[in-house]
Amino acid sequence: MRIGIIGSGNVGGALTHCLRALGHDVAVANSRGAASLASLANETGARAVAVEDVAKGRDFVVVAIPLCRIPELRYDVLADLPVVIDTSNYYPRQRDGLIAEIEGGVPESRWVEQHLRRPVIKAFNPILAIICATRVCQQALLAGSRWRSQATNLRRKRWPWA
Repeated sequence: MRIGIIGSGNVGGALTHCLRALGHDVAVANSRGAASLASLANETGARAVAVEDVAKGRDFVVVAIPLCRIPELRYDVLADLPVVIDTSNYYPRQRDGLIAEIEGGVPESRWVEQHLRRPVIKAFNPILAIICATRVCQQALLAGSRWRSQATNLRRKRWPWA
């Protein structure tokens, strides 16, 4: 598949590694520009692109940026996509500040849809970024349910509150 990823932090970087290991054609972008992604591109074989180009020719795009940064993302960049995958979580006290609409009862996914003007599928958001980066998680993507259950057990063992 041809996949775009916006965000190169913990989740975006881990997904870039995993999806390239699976043989997908991955274009990755961030707010700092393609040049800042040279190391990730060299490590994975992904193409570093500008945010404006990340959706061009892609089957879908994964948005892996903090929820509070969603309004800064130009929605027209994603206009040709049927759906966007969103990995964000709302952390009002640690990172995002209070978002009135969400505090008022609007579901996070709906709030993201309103800003991106695209249907949104929530994915990867219940998985801690460190788990995404582990070999167990990479094997889960490659091998199926046996490994997925090992990844879940590893997560529960190391982070029982998660």
